[in-house]
Amino acid sequence: MNIGIGYDPEKISLAKEAGLDVVLRPINFPTYNEKLADAYKAANEKYGLQPRIYIVHGKEVLGYPGNEASLLKYIKDENIAIALIESSTQREHLEQEGLDNLVKDSGYQALRAFTMWDYIRERNKYYNYSGAEEIENTMFRAITERNIRVIYFKPFFEKKDSTKFLTDVEEYERTFSSLENRLSKHNIALGKTQPMKEFSIGSKRMAVMAFGITLAAIMLFIKMFNIRHKYANYLYFFSLPAALIPIVMRSLGEKGFAFGAAVVFSGLAIYYFMIKIKDIYDSSDKYSNTYIMLRSTAILISSLVISLAGAIFVVAMLADVKYMLEMDIFRGVKFAQILPFGIFMVMFIVYFMNKEDSSIKGVVNTTVGFLNKEVKIYYGIIVGILGLVAYIYISRTGHETNVQPSNIEMISRNFMEYVLIARPRTKEFLVAFPAIFAAVFAASKKSEFFTGIFMLVGAIGTSSVINTFSHIRTPIYLSFARTLIALLFGIILGCILVIISSICYRIYMKVQERLK
Repeated sequence: MNIGIGYDPEKISLAKEAGLDVVLRPINFPTYNEKLADAYKAANEKYGLQPRIYIVHGKEVLGYPGNEASLLKYIKDENIAIALIESSTQREHLEQEGLDNLVKDSGYQALRAFTMWDYIRERNKYYNYSGAEEIENTMFRAITERNIRVIYFKPFFEKKDSTKFLTDVEEYERTFSSLENRLSKHNIALGKTQPMKEFSIGSKRMAVMAFGITLAAIMLFIKMFNIRHKYANYLYFFSLPAALIPIVMRSLGEKGFAFGAAVVFSGLAIYYFMIKIKDIYDSSDKYSNTYIMLRSTAILISSLVISLAGAIFVVAMLADVKYMLEMDIFRGVKFAQILPFGIFMVMFIVYFMNKEDSSIKGVVNTTVGFLNKEVKIYYGIIVGILGLVAYIYISRTGHETNVQPSNIEMISRNFMEYVLIARPRTKEFLVAFPAIFAAVFAASKKSEFFTGIFMLVGAIGTSSVINTFSHIRTPIYLSFARTLIALLFGIILGCILVIISSICYRIYMKVQERLK
């Protein structure tokens, strides 16, 4: 049981003399809570404090249950920001009774706060750093990427699994000086932060976007199954009733259509690069490495533009303060990244493997033939490797996962954060984007198997780009910079991969000739 018996005047005086703002953190006592908000107000007046932030102490807000109205009035009158302390999984905030209702009733007069969890405080001399650089990196990412506006600071531990505090003042000075310098590049300065204000997109605008997303979904359906019936275009009329869903069921509409946009536009991007690569596969022309590089670059950029269009729809549908504060989140992220692979498989069967007519019967016969096909051992090995990659890919999506990046990857990530405005996503620039170049090269050599494998890997990028923007708490400029940098790196690595593939292909052909 915690009972608030007052504040230490000496500590308050010392903090004020040091030039620090003092933020009182009152304790709730549920049994007798009628006057607690008045006592909180009186304490601020007694010590001459201007309250800026209200940080909940314990499991419930001041006055809970039943007497939160006095606290709410005080918060509104003094324009106090309510702190939502981020959970240890770096997602949403700690659950405290009465907190969500207090934020909603205040008109979302709140901000996100980051507390120094013990596992973060012990990252001194982590990853072979000489000091607290990794703790600095953690705070930097929280502020720039997760809309954190308050650091609930606690002293560092000397090392991992230690309970001794680091007392090196110079290291603390270096940490905050470096952090302040890095934040300045993002136009963020240390100072007195302001709470967010309530905002959301109107239902009518949401209906217009729902109409557009449904049109895109119908287009994808027609293209995915290569439907050529003269009445197929009548399906687009279903977009009209779909536009009414956000007006009638707003919550379902905003999340449902955001999810739909993430899947649909990823599928359209896949359709685009598959059709373009199919043209190369069907052509009898001989292509130089330079042409393959240029064509691959054009295909990749165009596919990303389609994905970015989907990202715009996702961001617009979720443009609400509750998502910025992560009081609500866009769920189904993993499923939205898995579904495009199913779309890819259908398209690959329809456009690449189907050698008959484009009817449903032809597609079914092709599918049955594929399932009955004799599987070579190296096919199984490649599929096994892809399965492992898929497991790691899905497992590492999100924060709640046991599959963590290696130390080498974390060090490389930190380096890129130091030298670039935004760190590109590894799976994009190192895997998915170069795979498009490899797919174009394989198509030019008429290898259906490797063309399909590399296109499948390339499909990762279409959903990953949209997923980057679905983190509404992250500034849009940062997501865009991350995607653009990944694109540039991916093009460079893709060109290198084309050269390597060309060398390997020539060696393979020479070996084949000698074996004849």
